[in-house]
Amino acid sequence: MTDLWDPSDYYKHSYPQYAFALGLVGRLALRGDEHILDVGCGDGKITAVLSARVSHGSVLGIDISTEMIAFAQNMFSQTAYPNLSFSYGDASNLTFQKEFDVIVAFASLHWTADLVTVLQGIKSSLAPGGRFAAQLMAKRFTTQGKSGSPLHQARREVMARPAWRPYFREFKKQGLVYSADEYEKLLRDAGFTPHRVEFVTEDVTHPGIEALKGCARATWHRYTSRIPAEHRDAFLDEVVQRFIEQYPPDSGGQIHVRMKILEVEATVTGD
Repeated sequence: MTDLWDPSDYYKHSYPQYAFALGLVGRLALRGDEHILDVGCGDGKITAVLSARVSHGSVLGIDISTEMIAFAQNMFSQTAYPNLSFSYGDASNLTFQKEFDVIVAFASLHWTADLVTVLQGIKSSLAPGGRFAAQLMAKRFTTQGKSGSPLHQARREVMARPAWRPYFREFKKQGLVYSADEYEKLLRDAGFTPHRVEFVTEDVTHPGIEALKGCARATWHRYTSRIPAEHRDAFLDEVVQRFIEQYPPDSGGQIHVRMKILEVEATVTGD
């Protein structure tokens, strides 16, 4: 079993994360000369978008996955993107000192086990008056007392079934997920002034069942890696089937998943 990302699969199927990220990039209202750090840049798609928005600045993408970094370096060469670079980097061990005007993190910080240390490192990496913007999973409970999107609820139901339960008996989810109020307090405690801490919603459209399954496969490896390789497709098939039982495809065969993500924007206090 492995916990390694598959960059090619992620690049093809991470369109929900990309759609969310584009929304936040647009709201940043960049001047075009900023020096930006993308923490947890993954395959580099959105990092490359940022580089196009700051033609007189620069963008560095870092990720703890060496596979993702190698993929991004190959996909977005410095010849084609002269102000863009990628490097291995651990969000929990940032060593930059006041080097960036803007630091962003798209769907990455909820994987970290020590967000306090991460936020302290981000603050130290920002120049005076620097901005921090992120999108991350957060607690948002429904009237039924369950959190997460309907697709994640379907996954949890399938994980609890007798055929799959043994693989998850000692499973501990990586990272910590807080509420919006808790995130705001963490930001203030780290020395930030929060300007916006709110949920944004996207109606993510998947072209069909295989696309939805591919999206789950590309992003759920921390779950599927616990299952023998020859059974992973069956597990994903059950999750997708459970989801479409509750939320059938539309007349064109497209599957709609309503997703929410917490979006935060803050600036460095003082300095």
